[in-house]
Amino acid sequence: VLLNTDVRWDIIAQSVDDRTPAERGMDDGAARHPEMAGGGVKRLPKSRYDSISSFICDHLGGKDEQTRTERYNDVDAPVDEEALQTLLDAGVDAVLARHLAHLFTRDPLVVYRERIELDDATETDHFENIQSTNWQTVRWKPPPA
Repeated sequence: VLLNTDVRWDIIAQSVDDRTPAERGMDDGAARHPEMAGGGVKRLPKSRYDSISSFICDHLGGKDEQTRTERYNDVDAPVDEEALQTLLDAGVDAVLARHLAHLFTRDPLVVYRERIELDDATETDHFENIQSTNWQTVRWKPPPA
């Protein structure tokens, strides 16, 4: 196969891109699907297999101009507003809350019937399901529960 690219990243990203036409920005008049994240119409600028959308390190609490996260978080990274507010209300740092709320703009790819009803206070399966189906160049790995 001969390609006009020096890397395969874009090809792989396109091969697993499960966004609806509306999420890709190709159909503004699409019908909402309430069972889908964002109703299946919220604009998602990138495939779930793509470059990172946010940096979550806030070195020195943002006091160093060269390492402040705002300096690097300059791409469109839509968030699930309800998830963002829930995280902020629970006291989660704003930078981390935006990163996590961005993950929840997508639906999980796989849900196992026997793993639906879980105690989220002791198990991380629900979070890992969303986290592990957003394949970005860098991924946050929180410590195990």
